[in-house]
Amino acid sequence: MAQSKYSRPCPAPTAVPRSTERLHLSRLAAALTGYGVWARIIEDSAPFLRVSNPDSHCAIEDVACERRTRDHVFIASSGVYMGNSDSITLTAKKIAWLVGTIDR
Repeated sequence: MAQSKYSRPCPAPTAVPRSTERLHLSRLAAALTGYGVWARIIEDSAPFLRVSNPDSHCAIEDVACERRTRDHVFIASSGVYMGNSDSITLTAKKIAWLVGTIDR
């Protein structure tokens, strides 16, 4: 397979301290690997998942995990609801579409 002129080497994985939000972000990151994206947890005041398309310098999305009454939800950096912790597979597909690694 030919390598895109935009391809970059994959960043090293980040160690993930234990918390419920980090656990759900880790599960989402694992589900995203099948879509050819890079996903790594960024430690900040609240952890978030940085998802990027390795073939594009612009297709990057930060996904937060927020606790709700019954579950956790994933929110894109634009504030758009992407899914919940009970629908990891569907959420991963939506995020992969968002960064352009799959067609609808």
